[in-house]
Amino acid sequence: MLTTPLWRALRDAFPEAEIWWLTRPDAAPLIAPLVGPDRVLTFDKRGKESGLAGMQAIAAKLRALRFDVAIAVQRSLRTAVTLALAGIPERVGFAGAPGSPLYQHRVPQRGAHARDRLLALATPFGIRPVPPPLPVLEIDPEAASAVAARLASAGVGDDERLLVIAPGSAWETKRWPAERFAEAACALVGQEVDRVVVVGTAGDAAHAATIAAALARRTHGGSTTLDLCGRTSTAELVAVLARATLVLANDSAPAHVAAALRRPVVVAFGPTVPAQGFAPLGPCVRIVERELACRPCSRHGERFCPIGTHECMEDLPATAAVAAARALLAAASPAALTTPPERREGALS
Repeated sequence: MLTTPLWRALRDAFPEAEIWWLTRPDAAPLIAPLVGPDRVLTFDKRGKESGLAGMQAIAAKLRALRFDVAIAVQRSLRTAVTLALAGIPERVGFAGAPGSPLYQHRVPQRGAHARDRLLALATPFGIRPVPPPLPVLEIDPEAASAVAARLASAGVGDDERLLVIAPGSAWETKRWPAERFAEAACALVGQEVDRVVVVGTAGDAAHAATIAAALARRTHGGSTTLDLCGRTSTAELVAVLARATLVLANDSAPAHVAAALRRPVVVAFGPTVPAQGFAPLGPCVRIVERELACRPCSRHGERFCPIGTHECMEDLPATAAVAAARALLAAASPAALTTPPERREGALS
């Protein structure tokens, strides 16, 4: 998602060019609705296409397509070698990255945010967009229809305001406690939102149960929580987030999706900090965090808190997220909160 601004800059500078993507299979559904499925190639580098044989197979596919230029957005030796094996004549990558001698154009990795560092890869072509584009996604129509049907079957009305909660993360230390999400949901339901939907993997079902139980207690069984953990495809997850009036999430992929769709999103940060350059970008993003001397403790998060307290998340109060959410919704125009996803500013035609 943070590479989509680079794609937009290249597309605007070279409108006649064919711009293809090479990505992992699990990321393809995010990009395909935006650029077209016929412009997305997949590389299962951690599965059936791992190792040298996989690199050679992908290189053969690339070679057959006779690309003129390749831009490596990852600092990966595997990427550099694969593109070289493909025989692509002009290759661009980051200076100092493993395999950088295999690139004809080596770009310094500079910029406060990952979006800006990736945009720098367009500078060998004389492209320096001002202002820099924001990340953007589009919604798969079939996924949107499937989500609409699922919400309707669960009794969710078209006019109901949805709070979508994404309580998961690949790293344990980046997870705000489910009890905090529940507290925030209890404060917001009935005022700013009408219904809660929880999204994530099947492993996040316990978080969904905690949130649902807290809401049921608060409303004496009157508020139902829709648990979609492990029950959506990637494309359907995007469609659910696009339907949200408000999103609460950890520093994780769903937060970036919501931001790219221009959905109001409050993001809880703990072991990582926005200054590291990987925070969601956009006008509808608010970040809540605690100022602690131990932060950041890692670049991506850890399995366990290095000092054993995890106070960056455990002691981050729900009231902070609620206040941020209310300020965010108050600043958003009514049209932005009610316009159908396919007609929002975040979508590209």
